[in-house]
Amino acid sequence: MFKVFTRAAGIAALSLVALGLVACGESSEEKATKKVCAATSEISAQLKKLETVAISSSLVTEIKTGAETIGKSVGEIKSAAPDLPTANKEQFEGATKTFQAELASLLATTVKASAGGEAALKSAEPQIKASLSKLSNDYKTAFEGLKCS
Repeated sequence: MFKVFTRAAGIAALSLVALGLVACGESSEEKATKKVCAATSEISAQLKKLETVAISSSLVTEIKTGAETIGKSVGEIKSAAPDLPTANKEQFEGATKTFQAELASLLATTVKASAGGEAALKSAEPQIKASLSKLSNDYKTAFEGLKCS
């Protein structure tokens, strides 16, 4: 009976070691792609949230909070970019710059409009909504090549 237990324990230990080696075998490109996919998923969630935000006095705070979260995700993408597959590197570097510029433009427009109060925000609503739409489209264009699931 003891011999059967020892054999079963040995097989279980070997299985765990093999599983551990398989998990460690992930390439730097695969790790970078997973990191970028997680970051783009967060960006997508924030953009969806921002697109549904009502024009009100809390808009500036919500856009700033969303932009900070997006900024962190863009930072993760930038840190992973050197390890991405060569075919994707240039595409993501250019797309990230465009995306950041559009995000900065959205923030500037919103902050400027908010200085005039809620009435100014309401009158700037078409411009703010257009900026959000452009930001969302830029995001999709920038990161659709990743094929994240």
